[in-house]
Amino acid sequence: MTKKSKQTSESPATAKRAPIALLAAAWIIPGLGHWILGKRTRALVFGGVVLACFITGVLIDGELGIPQRGNPFSWLTTFACIGNGILYFIRLIWINGIGSLFSGGPANELVGGGNPVAAGFTYGNTFLYSAGLMNLLTILDISDIARGEKD
Repeated sequence: MTKKSKQTSESPATAKRAPIALLAAAWIIPGLGHWILGKRTRALVFGGVVLACFITGVLIDGELGIPQRGNPFSWLTTFACIGNGILYFIRLIWINGIGSLFSGGPANELVGGGNPVAAGFTYGNTFLYSAGLMNLLTILDISDIARGEKD
């Protein structure tokens, strides 16, 4: 006995898409996308895990990813950290001040905090990167739920 696969007449171009505003809200505030979709427990768990990882990374002297000229890997760490949404920008403002973010100067003038000689520096970086990447994964989960592909 074989199961028939579920077939739809929708082409990839007309497939249902998740609202951009929902995905943006989920990125900016970890857990908000699940909250909006009515998945309150998931929202609290995912938001709490991302927040806990971010705070742990900051407390053990992790450094936020900042793009640097001549260092292409710095862009990957920046991408991972920007995944934290508003947490990234709050921490960046806390370290550099609001004026330095909008001064129009090169990104090399920004610092990501952290203390490279601290015992937890590398672990802190890992926590910060992991928090951002986890938040990006929750955005994919929200997209699947919004499109009806997952409950």
